[in-house]
Amino acid sequence: MVRRLSPDDSAVSSWVLLVVLIVAVAAALGAYYVYTTPRAPPAPIYAQQGDSIHIDYIGYFESTGLVFDTSDVSVARDNASHPKAFAFSWRSTWTPLSFTVGDASVIKGFDDGVRGLTKGQTTTIFVPAELGYGAADPSKVVVHTLLESVPVRSTMNESAFVAYYRTSPVSGSQVTDPVYGWPVLVESLNGVVTVTNSPAPGQTVHPYGAWTASVVSVDDTAYNGTGEIRVQNALDASRVDIVGGTAPNGQPFYLSAVDSAAGTYTLNFNRQVVGRTLVFQITVVELGRIT
Repeated sequence: MVRRLSPDDSAVSSWVLLVVLIVAVAAALGAYYVYTTPRAPPAPIYAQQGDSIHIDYIGYFESTGLVFDTSDVSVARDNASHPKAFAFSWRSTWTPLSFTVGDASVIKGFDDGVRGLTKGQTTTIFVPAELGYGAADPSKVVVHTLLESVPVRSTMNESAFVAYYRTSPVSGSQVTDPVYGWPVLVESLNGVVTVTNSPAPGQTVHPYGAWTASVVSVDDTAYNGTGEIRVQNALDASRVDIVGGTAPNGQPFYLSAVDSAAGTYTLNFNRQVVGRTLVFQITVVELGRIT
C-alpha cells in the first residue's frame, strides 16, 4: 500500500500567526515610543539684534530706591513696598513694554541689558547716565537756604510781573504769590510795578504747594526799606526725590538734595531721570525671532 505524505496545514497556520503577532507587537511598540516618549524641548532663544521682546519692568533710582516707572499695575498700586518718586505717574493701562532689540526705541543701557536673556528670565540691570538719559544741566540745579530771606517789597516791569503772577498789574489790587501763597499788594506807575508781600509772622505756607514752611518774622524796615521776610522750610533728606512741583514759569522741578548741616536744599529743574544711575528689574514675558 502506497501512502502519500502532505504538509501539515496546522503547522503552517501557526507560523503565519506568529509572524503576524510579531509584526503587530513591533508596530505597537513603535507607536508607543512615538506617542509616549518625551521629546527634547526646542533649544531656547536668547535675545539678540532684531528680536521682538516683551518685558515687565520696575525702574527705580539707585541713590534713593524710589520707583519712577513700572509696567506692573500691582507695583504701581503698592506704595508701601514700592515707594514712588516725584516723576512717577499713573497710567490708563498697564502692559509689558514691547520693542525690537536694537531699534533705538529705548535707552541704550536698557537695550543692552536685555540682550542674552531668554523667555521667563528675570534680572536686574544698572544703567549709568551716559547709557540712559544723559548728563544733567548744572544751570538747572538751584540751591536755596532752608531759612530763606524774601524781600517785603520789590519792583519790576509789567512784563516781569505778568510772567510771574500770570495776570496784568492793576494799581491798588491784591494778588497771590504763586510760590508762597501769601497776599501781595500791587502798585503800578508808568510801567513800573511795586509789589508788597504781606504774610503774617507765624503763618504756615506751602511753597509751590509741595511742602510746609513757616513765616518766622517780617521786618518792614530791613535793608533800607526793602524789608525782609524770613521763611523756614520744613525739609529733610527723607523728602529727596519725593517732593516736586512747578515754578511760576511753568518749569517742573524736584527736590534733589537737602543738607541740614549746611542749611540748604536743592531744586533740580532737569528731568528726574537725567544725570542718574537707573536700576531696572526686568522679566522677559515673550521673545520672538524673525527668520
